[in-house]
Formats: sequence, C-alpha cells, structure tokens
Amino acid sequence: MNLQQRRNAKLTIRDDLNFLSTVQDFIENTALTFGLGQNEALALTLAGEEIFNYLCTSVKPMAEIEISCYEGGYYAALNFNLPIQNFALRAFNLTATINIDDDKSLDEMGLVIASRMVDHLQISQSDSGRLQLSLRKEKKYPKAAENNRTASTPLTEEFSIVTPDAEELKFFISESRHCTAPDLLPQEFCYPGKIVDMVNAGDYRAAIVRDAGGRIGGGIIWFWSSSKMVECNGPYILAEDASPAISQNLRQSMAEALLEHCLNAIAKSSAVGLLNRSPGSDLPRHHFESLGSALEFHNTTAPTEIEALFRQMQEDPGAIAWAHPDLEPFLRREYQRLTLPREIRLISDSGESPADFSVLASEFDRSRQKVTLQPLWAGNDMEKSIADHLALFANEELNNIFFVVDLGKSWQAASFPGLSKNGFTPRLLLPYGGKGDLLLLQKIGASS
Repeated sequence: MNLQQRRNAKLTIRDDLNFLSTVQDFIENTALTFGLGQNEALALTLAGEEIFNYLCTSVKPMAEIEISCYEGGYYAALNFNLPIQNFALRAFNLTATINIDDDKSLDEMGLVIASRMVDHLQISQSDSGRLQLSLRKEKKYPKAAENNRTASTPLTEEFSIVTPDAEELKFFISESRHCTAPDLLPQEFCYPGKIVDMVNAGDYRAAIVRDAGGRIGGGIIWFWSSSKMVECNGPYILAEDASPAISQNLRQSMAEALLEHCLNAIAKSSAVGLLNRSPGSDLPRHHFESLGSALEFHNTTAPTEIEALFRQMQEDPGAIAWAHPDLEPFLRREYQRLTLPREIRLISDSGESPADFSVLASEFDRSRQKVTLQPLWAGNDMEKSIADHLALFANEELNNIFFVVDLGKSWQAASFPGLSKNGFTPRLLLPYGGKGDLLLLQKIGASS
C-alpha cells in the first residue's frame, strides 16, 4: 500500500460546538474503518473531541476547521489544519500540568488529555502559514511469546533470498529476538504482527534467507527514514554465534546476500545513502563507514557503545546545515571527517520575538531504559522545558536520554544553548535523516 493508495477522509466544519457530535462520529467511524480496535478508535476520538472543543471555546473565531483522517496500515492519523492563533501548544508537553485555580489553565485541560490519548503527536507550520496538528493512534498488537524458541535445524549451503509471506516474516522476527542482543533490535520487533502490517502498508520492506527445504536462516528489514535516506535493521542470522547449526562461512554468505539484496533494491532509487543505527556482528561492515557512536547504559553492566554506519549510494548533492555558533566547530570537524558537502549557516538573534512556549516530543523505549526528545515547536522557554523534562525523567529508570535536532530546520538549531546548559553533548550526525541532517545529542551523567 503506497501513499496514493491509502484511504483518507476529510471534514470541513465551522468552529461551533453544535457540531461536536458530528466531529465525534466522523473520527470514530473513520478510525474503525481504517482498522483500529474499539478502544484505540475511542482514544483517537476523545483526542479529536478535546481539540475541537478547545478550538470552539478558547480560540478566537476561525470560521472553518479542516479535519482529516488517513489510513496508515498499522495506525490511523487525525490531522487538524487551521490558522495559527492563540493556541496553547505548551499543553502538548509531557510535563504539562493543570492548575485548578487558573481558568486559563483549566481551558487547556482538554489539550493535555488529547496528548495523552495518542501514540504520536506532530506540530508543524505549512508554507502558507497554517498550523498542522497530526495525532496518530496505533493498533494494539500481541507481544511476541518469550519461550517458544524453535529448535535449530542445520541449513543447506544452497539458499535464496526471497520476500517472506506473513507467517515467514513473523517467524523471522520472533526468532531474531532469541539470537540478537536486545539493544540491537528495534522496539517493533517485540510485535511481529505490527511488522507484517508495516510491510503490507509499504512503510517497511523485508527479505529472508530460505533454503530448498523451506528453512529460514535470517533476514533484513529496510525503510525510508526520510526523502533521501534509507535505513536498515539487520541482517540478522537466526543462529547464535559459533552455533553448530551453521558454519561461519555460510553465516557470512547469508549476511552478505541479504545486504546485497537490500542495496540492489534501492540502487536505482533517489536514496543518497543507506544507514544502520544498530549494527550487529553479522552486518558486512566493509560496505559502510562509521558516523560515530553513542553509549547505551544499563543498570548492572558497563555501557555498550552503539555505532552508526553509513553507505553512500550516489553522489551527495550537498545541503544547508543551520547551526548555533557554539555548535559550528563540531559540525565543521564532522563534515570534514565524513567528506559531506555542507554549507553551514549560523543562526542569529536580531531582536525578533520568539513564541512564549516550546513543545518537545518524547519517544520512549522502556525495555532499553531510553527516551529520545525532539523539538516540535520553538519558544523562549526551551532551556527550562528541557530541564523540566529531565526532572520528570529523573523519577523513572531512564539511563539513556537523547535529543535529536534537524539541522535542515533553522528554528531547531536555536535549541542548542539550552541543550548544552542541561548537559547534552553532540554524539554523531545522521546524513539526510530529516529535512536535513540529524544531530544526535546525549546526556551523560546525572540521570545516566
């Protein structure tokens, strides 16, 4: 299912609370049609209801609100398109609280509820200056069983690389969790059915090794992480290191064949490069160069160094990287080391008035005690907002705290001073990971 094939629905309606039931019915029925379960559809409906209610009661009249839903295969998305008004974006922060003695704060309670009802929230400004709110609710999937490991069967030397069917893909995903360190697997691998739907939706592609007897020896997953970059997970070979079920030569041959299949699949595309952010021991590293590494801390063992690898697929056309002056030395050094053609443009303060409040997105991977922050909206309270999030994380077992800045968006570069003052340091660059290159920063110490 490509983007053009995904079903969508749109409702244009006046900002009048008399239409609230119409909005509720539209969102719920569309979410159910797009495959969400009853509970997930109700959660998305509640989020949309709270936002519509806020727009009708707390924002100056806008005449019309455009609401749209679209099908994601493994999720449904709800979008609001509206003029930028006096909208309390700060309520979408994980740290947002409500003061019951403050009428204005009470008005924002619905937005806080809405942000808690969905799995992903995005805020952006269109080229025409309109505000885009996008809320996403994912289907609920059963977790992979922990104790159903299939006994290893020796593979033959004759194998082929094929596209798996749904059961083969689920088998590969489930088995890979027994043969690969948890910190090298994406969080989605805990839910094999979700991976199947992601492949069917066209967001992921997959290939497996299969011998003449139908035995599966490993696989690889890849996807477009941006308009110019493809990212892969794997290859993962379904046998422990030094397993008698597979020779080292066969293991290397399978891994090489899987990677070559992935490279051939994207070779004639517009992809500038292939990225692997959690390379395992089976990845043929001679195809890649290192972008750098981050540390992953654990409660009882020494930290693990997680390297990011990059393979250039075609000539880099060059790009603009926006930066705060304090970040410029790091960027120049890294761009020179990686021989990436970039024009670094420094942001400046010319006395313009920023927004009062910033908004940060928080993506958790609690199995790895990890959270990644990313700015959704810039405000003059960025430093405090980062500090408030860190204070919240200090009450949880989160040893790995990261922050991602898109250097293709000038307003995100302004967050660097607040990050530096809160203990974040630059770790590595991910070419074309967003609108431009992504800068990954990590907080070392204190919470870590």
